[in-house]
Amino acid sequence: MSKDWINQQYESDDGLVRYDQPPSYETFIRECFLKNRPALFTAKCGLMNDWSCLTEWLNEDRTKPDFDRLIQLYGSMVVPVTQCASNNTEYGSEENKSTMHFDEFVQFWRDNHTTGQYYCKDWHLQKMSDETKPLFYSIPIYFQSDWLNEKCLTEKEDDFRFVYMGGDGTNTPLHMDVLGTYSWSANICGQKRWQFTKPYSIEFIQEPGDILFVPSEWYHNVTNIGHTISINHNWLNAFNIFRIWKHLCLTLDDIEHRIEDCRVIMSETWHEHCQLILQANEGMNFTSLYKLLHTIAQRRIQEDPKTQSTKFDLWIIEQLIRTMLQSSRFLSACDFDTFPQRPKALLKQIHSCIEKQKQ
Repeated sequence: MSKDWINQQYESDDGLVRYDQPPSYETFIRECFLKNRPALFTAKCGLMNDWSCLTEWLNEDRTKPDFDRLIQLYGSMVVPVTQCASNNTEYGSEENKSTMHFDEFVQFWRDNHTTGQYYCKDWHLQKMSDETKPLFYSIPIYFQSDWLNEKCLTEKEDDFRFVYMGGDGTNTPLHMDVLGTYSWSANICGQKRWQFTKPYSIEFIQEPGDILFVPSEWYHNVTNIGHTISINHNWLNAFNIFRIWKHLCLTLDDIEHRIEDCRVIMSETWHEHCQLILQANEGMNFTSLYKLLHTIAQRRIQEDPKTQSTKFDLWIIEQLIRTMLQSSRFLSACDFDTFPQRPKALLKQIHSCIEKQKQ
């Protein structure tokens, strides 16, 4: 991997890349990561052919959910459900969200009168299941460099690996994925109508067996067609981590503007309060971003330091930490004594590791 890529990663293109044959990882990097461009891996790529969920969750011809089998597997689990029939269509609204046992949800899902009203989404099925068992799917090579879920699993935190199940007409309103992360969505059965609105307008149908890559900061809404099951991940890595930093800074601008009237009152704790709001709103602030970088850096240092991906990850982390240290807001907002390792000490450790690789 080339360090020159960092200079290209803000290029963009307005088209959907369609792959009917699996591309090389290098090709995907150049066509999608660096141009921040969406891609559809069609079923012809065969990326899902060996996924156990295809046989465990679907009927014999793999066209529809096997409702009875799903109840047998997961019926007693409590799952998150969004009521799509609600008048409140704002993305992220808590008013139309609830929980119920999975077998109760399936009764709504399989009933033609209610199938479009209830959507089981953001279900941490793998985390709720026995973690000692293998995944019921495999992560394609294009999405395996995933710092977000790597950190969550290492620290035993809530992850960003989800299962979605819904009937005809269930939907997710217009939104940008959390933190401006990447996402990928694999369609197990049913169809999805995707509409990207910005930065470019694109509309298409995702078929069973297709896997979609959604770039950072692409706004979209999604509507299910028929009984639909998908597996989704939110994730970030070396190619969009600078976008995440920029997103946090812009969001902090907005927070500070909104509560500017309180600045005099809480002068000594102003930055601390702004960071608390940032963490509550985005699930990440400057401190938690640094801790993510620290976790990934330590894991890469312990790995085989000669691999190109390890070198690239460490180099990007080094560049971002240096950028953060040049930010007066980062310096004002963070108490380095609470960090697992001070930034300059981590930079020294990374630099030493990189220098050893040159020998």
